[in-house]
Amino acid sequence: MYTFKKKERLCNKKTISNLYASQNKMLTFPLSVHWMMLQPDVQPCRLQVLFVAPKKKLHNAVDRNRTKRLMRECYRTRKYILLDKLEQRGLAMALGINYIHTTPPDFYHLQRAFDRLIESLSQELNND
Repeated sequence: MYTFKKKERLCNKKTISNLYASQNKMLTFPLSVHWMMLQPDVQPCRLQVLFVAPKKKLHNAVDRNRTKRLMRECYRTRKYILLDKLEQRGLAMALGINYIHTTPPDFYHLQRAFDRLIESLSQELNND
């Protein structure tokens, strides 16, 4: 349940470019998320995700790697909320989660941001 396997990572370049071209995005500081609904029968997993910590915001590779590691950990422990909603509706989703702050995060604030993010995404799924 609290795993993050390879098939859950978004690696397809065409899907990634379509994801960032879509108009579905939201901001919960310090995170920005783009999402796109996918065909559930074609995808290997119901929920695929991509984590981005841009070099323009975080100049040191150590900070970028630690930020992505913390983002993966926060996502791993909270993804079941979105997975349950997607399973109930028979949908699949791709997420691109970007860190947009200029200083490296601490785990507590990142967890709270992920809580708000997951709550907002689940409300969007309820609205559709």
